[in-house]
Amino acid sequence: MPMVSGLDFHGEYRPAAAAVAKAGGDFFDFIPLSGPSLAFSLGELSGAAEGSAVLMSGLQSSLRGFAENGPQRISRTVEALNRTICDLSPDDLYARLFYARLDASAHELTYVGAGHEPVLLVRRRPARVRRLESTGAVMGLTRRSVYRQRALSLEPGDLLVAFSDGLSDALSPSGRAFTEAGVLEAVFQTPDAGAAELAREIMTAADRFTAHAAPADDRTVVVVRFQGNGAETMLEHRAAEPVFAAA
Repeated sequence: MPMVSGLDFHGEYRPAAAAVAKAGGDFFDFIPLSGPSLAFSLGELSGAAEGSAVLMSGLQSSLRGFAENGPQRISRTVEALNRTICDLSPDDLYARLFYARLDASAHELTYVGAGHEPVLLVRRRPARVRRLESTGAVMGLTRRSVYRQRALSLEPGDLLVAFSDGLSDALSPSGRAFTEAGVLEAVFQTPDAGAAELAREIMTAADRFTAHAAPADDRTVVVVRFQGNGAETMLEHRAAEPVFAAA
């Protein structure tokens, strides 16, 4: 895993069981940039099986190319990707995407959500959880889709947790969904752990919740912690119950 000064990041992926796997699938990527900065993405393809693997590879390559070829509004990047999907993919193939850049020196996160699950921003101080909601439709519906980008400031210890619906929709034997509440419960069990440990703990918690049943859908989680300039604990003054706020 590459390193970026001031950031700790890790992703975990667990494929669906072969017997129940759907067309498409999850993908994620981390792209270190100068600054120091990091571009990262989490996405999912769904729909027609034919060509989905090629499209997934092309989508990741395009995102990496846009990120590495200099600054550009990330909303424009997602709009360009959407037009490519509309032009080249089957009509019943769609993509959900969360795409972001984190500038460690400026303490700033810029993101676009294309029909993706809300990403959780766990603030260190004051202790609260903010949902980063989608800023546009799933990609592949129409070439005319417009995507807004949003920016917000980060403080040392702030944590981003992105996950696919295969994780949040994982079912217990009684039919209950894991949901983002299960994700947060796992985070708060070890709030000061590194990104890799947190990502693995979230996956382990989902396994326990489902009684280790074979996944019916891909499960993916991406964890990014902004460390800042000093080693600070994430939730030194954490309240007993987190407060939620929509982005």
